[in-house]
Amino acid sequence: MFEISDRLATRLAILMTLALAPLGAISIYSEYQALREQARANDAMLVSRTLDAVAGQRGLLESAMLSAHRLTPLVLERLDDTAACSAFLRDFIEATGLFSFAGFIARDGVMRCQSQGAPVDFGASERLQETMADPRSFFSFQPSGAITGRPVVLANRPVYSDGDFMGYISISISRQTFSLISTEPEESSGLRMTYLVNPAGDTLTHEDTADAADRLPEGATLARFLQARNGVFRGPSESGDDRMFTIAEVIPGQLYALGSWSSDQLPFAAAQSYWRLGFPVLMWFASLAVVMFAVDYMVVRHLKRLNSQLRRFALGNREEFQRLPPEAPAELHEIDSTFSKMALLIRRDEREREHALAEKTILLKEVHHRVKNNLQLIASILNLQMRRLRDPDARLILQGVQARVRSLATIHRTLYEQDRISERHAASFFERILQETLSLASDGAPDLKVTTQFEGVNMAHDKIIPASLLFAEALTNAVKYAPDAQGGENLLDISLTRQDGIAQLRVWNSVSGTPDKVPGDGLGRELMTAFALQIHGEIDIGPHQRNGRDGWQVCLRMAEQAPQAAQPAAAAGLARAGTGTAGAG
Repeated sequence: MFEISDRLATRLAILMTLALAPLGAISIYSEYQALREQARANDAMLVSRTLDAVAGQRGLLESAMLSAHRLTPLVLERLDDTAACSAFLRDFIEATGLFSFAGFIARDGVMRCQSQGAPVDFGASERLQETMADPRSFFSFQPSGAITGRPVVLANRPVYSDGDFMGYISISISRQTFSLISTEPEESSGLRMTYLVNPAGDTLTHEDTADAADRLPEGATLARFLQARNGVFRGPSESGDDRMFTIAEVIPGQLYALGSWSSDQLPFAAAQSYWRLGFPVLMWFASLAVVMFAVDYMVVRHLKRLNSQLRRFALGNREEFQRLPPEAPAELHEIDSTFSKMALLIRRDEREREHALAEKTILLKEVHHRVKNNLQLIASILNLQMRRLRDPDARLILQGVQARVRSLATIHRTLYEQDRISERHAASFFERILQETLSLASDGAPDLKVTTQFEGVNMAHDKIIPASLLFAEALTNAVKYAPDAQGGENLLDISLTRQDGIAQLRVWNSVSGTPDKVPGDGLGRELMTAFALQIHGEIDIGPHQRNGRDGWQVCLRMAEQAPQAAQPAAAAGLARAGTGTAGAG
């Protein structure tokens, strides 16, 4: 007679106990992590409710700062005429209806241009002297405004002219305006009070209640909360009560939302369901019971054989399954039959997917073809419109738009003309754009001498379209200014090279060195800078000597794409790149 310990079921039960011990520990740890994640989600919801409570006030402050930004060039134009500047700001305040005052404080501390009142000298203000020494945008609160005499929140933005600091534009918002747009906290949410504070810890806005100041955290505690920028904290308030506080960064480095919660009325239960940690132990007992009654050597042996075949199939072996021997139980024969049918279905689905991928590749090329046709139609419409215009400036603007549309069309035509959708050599794109640009500019620059050097540079599809647009913009400017060269031939040098995984695209032309003919900081420069940022590249625009000749150069440096990417991944990336280009256009 065999002892109970010699039975297979008993031995497997012991082994299962040892095997499940690590899994049980992992399960308990997972449950513990789930409880922590739930706590984090609760904190995130508290921060979200705090932001919702100040949504209207936040929008008003952002509107004030944006208005200060838009007023900057208009105020600079009128600084020499104080009366006209003040009248302009007065009209602005009356037109908005949201702000109570606007003024420009010069660098000497005197506010001469303001929407109302007489000039005011703030030169003795220590706070103003500090901000003048370190100019930056900030919000502040004045319990009694110097002009209006009422509690106001100020949006202050530094003003620069040709890189020189000129002073501050300050826009005031009355406390009454904030009261009109503020949102009452719901009693059920537990949120007692919301505040807007600046990095210095100054309270800008809050509800006008008697205990508003008492529900703020202590000064040192508030400074520590602001350093964290976002989160949920517990600490004493000014009145000494233990409260829950939420900090949410509204405008990075400028504005924070502070929520004050009553600890006993939070919308989430504080009790943790630690009894869930015992669930893995119950599963362990259930597993032992199943093992004691259901494990059989013959079943285990045949299951191992089935598992071995399934593993080979999962690793890519598509050979036919070897069926179980006749002595195997009927139930396992049914499983074996099911696995065989499943393998046949998977093999059939793989073939169908390969066919579908080929069809999608053809469809994607057709999409690029149709996009190219539509862009060419737009370019033709722009050409017809230019023929009707008599204004040279308007014609010049439409010519620039038409050139950019043609560049997009050229990119899409190059995409669908590729033999393989996964090819990503950038040289063909840039060569085609060069040909198109030179053919359009042949009448304007007949004596232009062009030299090129294109190497086989691999580039990701999500980068090649912005890089091609940047190249088209640089090339258009180069062709435009190259005929202004003096003392020799009109030269245009184009190169695309790579070294140590870095691709470099360079456009150089022999533009005249006179300041009035050097390309300026127009739309083209802004577009090229934006495209370079989009592909995480470095761009250098400026004068550059080549072979002793003065000229102007646009040089883009970016990381090269690793070659030999998988075909499905490349096709998917190309689809995303095409969609992103259509949206940008």
